[in-house]
Amino acid sequence: MPRDGKKAKRRHGHGLLSSSDVSLLDFADARIPQSCGRLRKSVISGMGAIPKTASAQNIVQKEEEETLSWFEKDLEDFVIGDEPEQDEEDESGVKESSSVNSKDLKKKKRENCSGGIVYPADLWFLIGKYVHPEDIGRFAGTCQAARFVTHTSAFWRDLYVRYYGKGKDGLPEQVKPHSMEKLHGLRARVIRAMFILYQPLAQRVQSRGPMEDEPHLLIGHRCLLAWHQPAPKGWLFCFKFQKPSLQPLASKPATKIDIYKGYNDLFYNPEGGCSVLQVTCCHFASVQAVMGLLMNQVYVTLSAGFRHHRLRLHFDSRYTSNNHSSSDTVVVLDDVISIKVMKWWYPGYPFTS
Repeated sequence: MPRDGKKAKRRHGHGLLSSSDVSLLDFADARIPQSCGRLRKSVISGMGAIPKTASAQNIVQKEEEETLSWFEKDLEDFVIGDEPEQDEEDESGVKESSSVNSKDLKKKKRENCSGGIVYPADLWFLIGKYVHPEDIGRFAGTCQAARFVTHTSAFWRDLYVRYYGKGKDGLPEQVKPHSMEKLHGLRARVIRAMFILYQPLAQRVQSRGPMEDEPHLLIGHRCLLAWHQPAPKGWLFCFKFQKPSLQPLASKPATKIDIYKGYNDLFYNPEGGCSVLQVTCCHFASVQAVMGLLMNQVYVTLSAGFRHHRLRLHFDSRYTSNNHSSSDTVVVLDDVISIKVMKWWYPGYPFTS
């Protein structure tokens, strides 16, 4: 190649360096072969900022080396780039470290937000002495310390003593003071006593009319017992239902400690989730055996004389939809005077034990 071309190239290179109108895009986005003296962006980012004088001298030296012909160069002169893979690895490492740092920052923010004043348990015991029976659920949801207070026998005994009067007569045997000395099932006995001794809760039960209760709430419950007995105004038919529980069975075998805790269980309540459907009829009616079956549908209509009601209960071995033909057993009670649905805490609930 003639020397005029080399000089022209060198002059052209010096012109680019000396000119002030050249922008950064002319170097970064220019389509120049790989053999040019332009450094890669990854190398520049790794080396940091380069002074202008040093970068200009490097470019001039590389242009002088590139004046050699293509075939005169060795393999070492060519840049074989495996560096982008390393850059990707570095970028992935930076991303992982940034994600870990962001998680740590989130944890620190949660810890800072969750920080507050922790009051001693004695304070919550004192506050529990002024909680009304209908507000116990709200009090237990305040914090873990308040929930722990409601899981103690002292809280329930204090609640019973607060509303019990010495002149109370006619109390059931299960809610008398001597029955509160036993720890086993104390919570259930106190709740039953509150619906007798505490007037706001007692009025909720006593103010209901003969046909105000909804037997439709018992759909899907299993019938445990069914019996009938004579009543002052006719016959009384009772059906005891239990709500199906979704708690899984215990997989581990019972130990001596579990048996000991079972005899001192504060929350023991064999009647939990049970209700009694009490139907009063003018006349006696034969009722089929429905123990162990699920109630699918309930229909309350008027009787033939339009003076009383008619109750029809559909039972089956499994819970089905509103298909009448799928019911195996149907109980029909005519001339119904009153229908009551009593929960286990009602004063008139017929306990079997």
